[in-house]
Amino acid sequence: MNSSNAAPLIVNDPLLMIEQEAKQSFFEKIAHWPSLGLIRQLDLHTCLRLAGHCHEQRSEVLLAALVTSFYLGQGHSCLPLKRLFDSPFANVTQSQWQSALHSLDVFSLDQLMCALKASPLVQLVESKPLIPKHVTTLSKPFVLDGERLYLARYYAFETQVIEYIQKAQSHASYAFDGAWLTQLFPSGETALNEFDWQKIAVANAALQSFSVISGGPGTGKTTTVTKLLVLLARQAQALSQGLTIELAAPTGKAAARLTQSIIQAKDKLRKSTDFNDAVFDLIPEQASTLHRLLGSEYGRSGFKHNAKNPLHLDVLLVDEASMVDLPMMAKLLAALPPNARLILLGDKDQLASVEAGSVLADLTYGIEPIQFSETWAKRLGQLTQTDFTDLIQHDENHAVSIRQSLSLLVKSYRFDQNSGIGHLASAVNLGDAAQSLSILNQSGDQYPDLAWQKLDQVEKGLDIAALAKGYDKYWLGVKGVLHDGASIQSLFQLFSNYQILCAVRSGDYGVESLNHQLQEHFYKRGRMLNPQGWYAGKAIIITRNDANLGLFNGDIGICLPDEQDKERMRVWFELPDGSFKAYLPSRLSENEAVFVMTVHKSQGSEFQHVELVLPPYESPVMTKELIYTGITRAKSHFSLWASVDVIKTGIQTRVARHSGLIDKLWCH
Repeated sequence: MNSSNAAPLIVNDPLLMIEQEAKQSFFEKIAHWPSLGLIRQLDLHTCLRLAGHCHEQRSEVLLAALVTSFYLGQGHSCLPLKRLFDSPFANVTQSQWQSALHSLDVFSLDQLMCALKASPLVQLVESKPLIPKHVTTLSKPFVLDGERLYLARYYAFETQVIEYIQKAQSHASYAFDGAWLTQLFPSGETALNEFDWQKIAVANAALQSFSVISGGPGTGKTTTVTKLLVLLARQAQALSQGLTIELAAPTGKAAARLTQSIIQAKDKLRKSTDFNDAVFDLIPEQASTLHRLLGSEYGRSGFKHNAKNPLHLDVLLVDEASMVDLPMMAKLLAALPPNARLILLGDKDQLASVEAGSVLADLTYGIEPIQFSETWAKRLGQLTQTDFTDLIQHDENHAVSIRQSLSLLVKSYRFDQNSGIGHLASAVNLGDAAQSLSILNQSGDQYPDLAWQKLDQVEKGLDIAALAKGYDKYWLGVKGVLHDGASIQSLFQLFSNYQILCAVRSGDYGVESLNHQLQEHFYKRGRMLNPQGWYAGKAIIITRNDANLGLFNGDIGICLPDEQDKERMRVWFELPDGSFKAYLPSRLSENEAVFVMTVHKSQGSEFQHVELVLPPYESPVMTKELIYTGITRAKSHFSLWASVDVIKTGIQTRVARHSGLIDKLWCH
């Protein structure tokens, strides 16, 4: 990209070209950017509309507004203005970008700041050290907070999150009987001189109205929060208080998993503790999606429950919190009653949400090393009978208040010392490419739960037959439902045993192509009569929320003939309570085949065997978090299709989403 690209005419005289370019408006100069893939048409149209409405013509202001809109589409909730001078586009070099800035008459950060402060597009706020009180009066489309530029509504979302946390941290802490904790965590279950992080997390969360519990796969997150809910229920019983607990997750699949895990953990605790049935009866056995919880209404962008009509609950547990984007988190917090407890559960190292924000990662930004203030360490130590001397943060002047709301589970109970999946996930999470490759090179022999197909050694690309083989048992299950009376539940279980994941949607190594190739392969093998349209065994995923049907983005359905009319197809979905419901295909909202799905779509799900396909070329989406998330979807076996170079580059690339949460929560 260079300044000459912006000229509408091809000329050979450099002086004439400069003169013509100088006469062009800002929008004439950047009109070709969408065709170059630099920005979206949406960004251009948004900027055009706002500039016209507010009569803003200054190039530096319009450029900042344009890139802020573009950044939002990339998952950032704001634009750090310094980034505007460091090539904000991945496919534009620094020298090319400097040339573009010069052609747009944008020369320095000081110039940009002065223009923004004087612009009718921009509202100024000052959020140091605390969030301003007048944010509800935002009246302009953009907000300038220090050196960060926001679209106003995203500044409001961020503000809601911070104000909630500040208020929660000022809430008086709760009390409970330490004997209840001892009953939930009998002595002898933890090795000598080893911290019982689950016990610490339960005690820490039980003391507060807001808590975050983060842990990797197999660290016992659901077991831990079930014990926490038992403790809260026993506390309410002792005080003769009612207690309404709600369970929620971002997707239907995640809600179903949470439901099953809570039921299993409750049953185990009923047998291993002396708490009465009335305590366990207070813990629900059905989770809902966040959309269902908040009351998504057909044809409306808002929710039934909000600040004016809050949820009716005392405790809310949200699982898979890494998937919750900034707008959803803000709306969820706004809908909480004033004295409700909120428990966020998730893996801070997973991929961030599809939409803007990385709320869980920002909230847990400084969680390691694990530290407590001296006062909090003393209180926690008494309750858990643990010596926290080595974890005390002695510099109280620089203690961060959010730290005491955070708990980290560090011991994995799923993967033992012989687990390749566990070792690989750990190495990738540490960003250690060399160790990761070493583990992969021992696939099959040292680590039978791992397999690695080196794409740089596969001349013909992907082996579709090999990928399709993982669905053999599923197709036998389809046959069983059609001819042998097998249950729909068993078919869904078979489908969840195997999943192919991709990093990208398009191209030979993307979801769209592989779904097409797999269906063609199934057709040739006689799995279906027609690879097009609706057929028995077709698995689909909903890609757009439909509150009217109660189906949401990420819900998975399986197509089968109607029991009464074999010529008519119906698509079955598993609901969060474990029941199944069928719909006519014509009633479904946007959907696509799901024999292959993106890693993003797989969040909240687990499969016995996962095949992760990474394209043999660099891509901005190929990050440590994506690879880690793909690996940790696998419970028993993980297969990777990727080149050495892509693995190295991906593991060494971290997701970086810009927001103001880290500075305002951790650095004030």
